[in-house]
Amino acid sequence: MSNHALAELADPEWPVIESVTEYETGWFTGGYDLVEQPDGSEKKYYWAELAPAVVIVAVTDGQLLFVEQYRPTVRETQLELPAGIVEPGESFREAAARELREETGFAPAETTLIQDFWCSTGLLRHRRGFVFAEDLTPVDRELDSNEFLRPRAVTVEEAATVARSEPTNDATVEGVLLAEKDGML
Repeated sequence: MSNHALAELADPEWPVIESVTEYETGWFTGGYDLVEQPDGSEKKYYWAELAPAVVIVAVTDGQLLFVEQYRPTVRETQLELPAGIVEPGESFREAAARELREETGFAPAETTLIQDFWCSTGLLRHRRGFVFAEDLTPVDRELDSNEFLRPRAVTVEEAATVARSEPTNDATVEGVLLAEKDGML
């Protein structure tokens, strides 16, 4: 189990008889916990563990920044909020500033954590943080070797409509709606 998830998992309410890691890929770890359920029966609960991720809601000059990229897992090109993995030792806010610079070529003067929470808890051990970034300054982009994306901007007024238009994903919809609900958009 990674240090990220290990530090954040609560003590189990149901007895864990055995916890088994079946595979590690460097990108995610997978396995199961053999758990004693409240009725005394035992069941394997499978999980995949991913490093924490950050999703950035970045606004500049009345525009919300998106990135357009092809997602081989779902075989679609999506217009989504910039996002990435939180490196060990980084906060969600620090990761947001780094990822925004790398993916869009903008550095934020200010970042605010909107919220962080567990995702897809029926299968994943994965936390996602949503960060609002503002007061942006243009900088050079530094894409990772597996990033083939194009920055795009839409007006803040169009943000929710664009985020909810197919093809879309959970992180983009959640980020825009959380920021909108908190009065940031």
